[in-house]
Amino acid sequence: MTRLSPRLLIPVGAALLVIVVWLAALWGPQSSALSKAKKRADAAVQQRDALQDQLTRLKSSKRDEPLKRSQLETLRVAVPDDPNLAQFILDANDAASRSGIDFLSITPTPPSSTAAPGAPSGGGGGGTAPVPVRLAISITGGYFQVLDFVNRLDRLPRIVVVDNLSLTSAAAGQLTAAVTARMFVSAARPVAGSSATSGAAGGTTTTSTTAPGATTTSVVGR
Repeated sequence: MTRLSPRLLIPVGAALLVIVVWLAALWGPQSSALSKAKKRADAAVQQRDALQDQLTRLKSSKRDEPLKRSQLETLRVAVPDDPNLAQFILDANDAASRSGIDFLSITPTPPSSTAAPGAPSGGGGGGTAPVPVRLAISITGGYFQVLDFVNRLDRLPRIVVVDNLSLTSAAAGQLTAAVTARMFVSAARPVAGSSATSGAAGGTTTTSTTAPGATTTSVVGR
């Protein structure tokens, strides 16, 4: 085996030291640059993932837009901007006719044009609470007819909340039901018109069924 002369070890060691120092000087900045580049790449990947999630949510929102519009329209009909008492009276009259109710009386109390002190005002925005339209309803008919009418009242496009229902016996096995209920509007506004067909505020709308499918309606103002 050939052994290096001690005289050669010094130059070889010096050369190795120079190489090590050179490599350290060369690799140090490159390592720092690579580390910074890796951090930038990681940040870019995170930003890409965030943008991808945002894009997915936007696509999902756009896909659900027709459903949300339909739900908003359903809510608008359930709690409209206007009391629209005439339409409610027509709907209630139709429900009574289909249920076989013999007598129907509705006394609506629309909200005043001025909201109560401290109550939120304005339309459906801003988190304002709906304004109630109070209803006093009297119906006469058989037990199942009264029950069917109440169920139909609950299925109307307008939200109708029944607060109280009391039953009393009438002639020939008939029942008279006194119902206190509420429906709602998005804001307190005066009722459009004061004619009989509009269900004037404080008036009593009476619908009596005289024969299947035939009804007569009259309004008695206070």
